[in-house]
Amino acid sequence: MIQKMKKLTFLVYHKEYDGFLVELQKLGVLHIQPSADQSQAEPDALRRLREELRVVQEVKASLLKTAGLFDEDVVPGDADAAIVARVTEIDERLRVVDAALERARSDEGLLAPWGDIDRVQMERLHKAGLQEYFYRVDRAYFDKKLTDYSDLEISRDKKFVYFMAFSVDGREPEGIAAVPLSLPDVTYSEARKRVAELNGERDRLTAERMDIASNRIGGIKAYEAVLLNRIAREVADFDTLRAAGETVMVLEGWFPVVQLEAVERFLKGADVYYEMRDPVETDLVPTQFRNNWFNRMFEPLTKMYGYPCYDEWDPTPVVALFFTLFFAICMGDAAYGVILMLYGLLEMRGLARKTPILGEMLHGCGGMLVTLGAATTVIGLSLGTVFGTNMAEWTFVSWPPAVVEYFRFVQGKFPGTEYSFQMVAAIIIGVVHLCIAMLVKALLYSKKEGFVNNLGQWGWTLLMVGGIVTGTLAAIGTLSQEVTTWLLIGIGGVAAVCIYFLNNVQRLRNRFVQGLIINPLAGLYDTYNMASGLLGDVLSYVRLYALCLAGGVLGSAFNSIGSMCAEGFTGGIAVAVLIYVVGHLLNLLLSGISAFVHPLRLNFVEYFKNAGYNGRGIAYEPFRNK
Repeated sequence: MIQKMKKLTFLVYHKEYDGFLVELQKLGVLHIQPSADQSQAEPDALRRLREELRVVQEVKASLLKTAGLFDEDVVPGDADAAIVARVTEIDERLRVVDAALERARSDEGLLAPWGDIDRVQMERLHKAGLQEYFYRVDRAYFDKKLTDYSDLEISRDKKFVYFMAFSVDGREPEGIAAVPLSLPDVTYSEARKRVAELNGERDRLTAERMDIASNRIGGIKAYEAVLLNRIAREVADFDTLRAAGETVMVLEGWFPVVQLEAVERFLKGADVYYEMRDPVETDLVPTQFRNNWFNRMFEPLTKMYGYPCYDEWDPTPVVALFFTLFFAICMGDAAYGVILMLYGLLEMRGLARKTPILGEMLHGCGGMLVTLGAATTVIGLSLGTVFGTNMAEWTFVSWPPAVVEYFRFVQGKFPGTEYSFQMVAAIIIGVVHLCIAMLVKALLYSKKEGFVNNLGQWGWTLLMVGGIVTGTLAAIGTLSQEVTTWLLIGIGGVAAVCIYFLNNVQRLRNRFVQGLIINPLAGLYDTYNMASGLLGDVLSYVRLYALCLAGGVLGSAFNSIGSMCAEGFTGGIAVAVLIYVVGHLLNLLLSGISAFVHPLRLNFVEYFKNAGYNGRGIAYEPFRNK
C-alpha cells in the first residue's frame, strides 16, 4: 500500500532561514519538493561537499572490507576528518611502496644467481679496457657447446647456467648462443636490504590501517553523517524559491499523514507562515510504502523496477505472493528449501556474514530467505522431490495408498490431456497471474480516467476473467452446459461491444459517425496485439515447469553418478559423498539463480505490462539528520 501524504508550504524570512532548516532537519519528516527552476548549476560549495563525501564513503567502504564489517556494525564516534586524511595518505603511500617493492623484488630475483658482484673489481676491469657481459643458457647446452666459458660460470640451478664473458674492444662477443641479461646497478645485498625495508614499511602502514579500521572507523562514520546533513541543508537551500527580492524563502514539501501530530507540534513552535493541503491531480507526490511485515520483505524487488506513482496502487503485495510461489516452483526441492531456511536464519542472527560472496550478496535478506525456503519446502514435498530423489520411489517408506495415488497424480499427465500435470499447472498459475494484472489495470485506469473512458479495457478484462471463471465452473460441474453456453454468449457479446464500439467513448461523443468507423478498426488492432501478446505471455510461464524439471534432473544425475562411484571401486563411498555434496551445492546455487531471475522477469515483464505499471514514481526521502 501507499502512504497518504499532505503538502506543506513555508514562507520564511531570509535571516531566519538557516535556523529554520536546522530545526526542520531535526523533525525529519518533510520530503522537500525541488523548486520549479532547476536550470541553475549547483553551487560550488555543494559540489565540494559531494566530492568530499565521495572520498569519505570510499575510505569507509574500504575500511569496512578490511575489518570484515558491515556498516550497521559500526557505532558512530566523534566526527574526525583527520582520520580520513590519514587513511588517504596511507593508501597513497602504500601504492608507492607496492610499486617500489615490486621493482626491488625484481632486482633481487635478477641478482640472486649472481650473488654480490664486486663492483670495485669491475671498475678496475673497466679501466683496463675490459667490458663484462652476463648470460643465461640451458644447462645441457652449456655443458655441451659452451665449455670454453666454464671458468666464467657464476652459478647454476635445475634449468639454467649463469656465466659471464668479457670483451676488450667494447663490443659484445659474437657466437654466444645464450640469453644476454641486463643487471641492475645495485648489489644483491643492497636489493635484499631494500626489499626488507619496504616490507617493513608496508607492514607498519598496513597495521596502522587495520587499527583505524578496527578502532577508529566510528569517527569516519560520524563525519560522513555530518557531511550528509550539510549536503541535505545545501540541497534544501538550493531547492528553495526566493521571493520579495530574495528576502522571503519559499519551501515546499510533503509529509506522511501518520506524522501529522508531530508536524503540528513543530508548526506551533515555529514562527513561520505555512499552508497545509491535500494533494491534487497535478501534484508530483513522493511515494512511501505502507505494508505489513510479509510484503515489506519484498519491497526491494519493487524498488528494483521503480516506485509506483502516488495515484497508483502498490504492486508489492502481488509481487510478494507470486514471486514466492514462482521461486518455490522453480527450486522444487524440499531439501533445498530447508537449506535456504537454515541459511536465512543464520543470516538473521549475523552468523552468515563471513560466507564467501554469499555473505555480502544476501546480507539483510534473511527474512526473505526463510520465507522462500519455507515455500520451497512445501512445494518440494508437494511434488515429491528431496535432493533430486522421487519420494514415491523410496523403498524404505511404506506410503499409504492415498499418498501413492497423490504422487501418481502430480507426477503424471493432467486429466484429459497428454501433457504433464506440472506443466499445465504452471500455465494455469500464469493465466491467474495475468487475469489479476488485467483486473488491476482496469480498476486503476477507471480510478484515474473514469469508468466510461475505460470500457475497452473492461471489455478485455470481462472476456478473459469472465470466460476463464465460467469455463472453470463448468469444468468442475457447477454450471450446466446450457447455462455455460448462455453465459459465454453474454460475456462475449458485452465484451465485443466494449472492445469494438465503446473503446473510445469520447470519439463517439465528438463525431459519432466517425467514431462508428474508427472504433471498430481500433478494436481490431487491439485484438491483434492482445491475442499475440497474451499468447506469448502465457507461454512464458512454462519456464516455471522447465526450471523445476531441470533442477530435478540435474540433482538426479548427481545421485546416479555418486551411486555408481560408491558401488564401482574401493574407496568409492568417499568419492560418492564428495559428488553428492559438491553436486547438490552446485545445483542449489544454479537453481537459486534461476529461481530468482525468472520469477522476477515474470513479474517485471508479464505482470507489470498487463497491469499497466510503469514504476515512474518518486521515492519519499525525508529531510532529516543522518
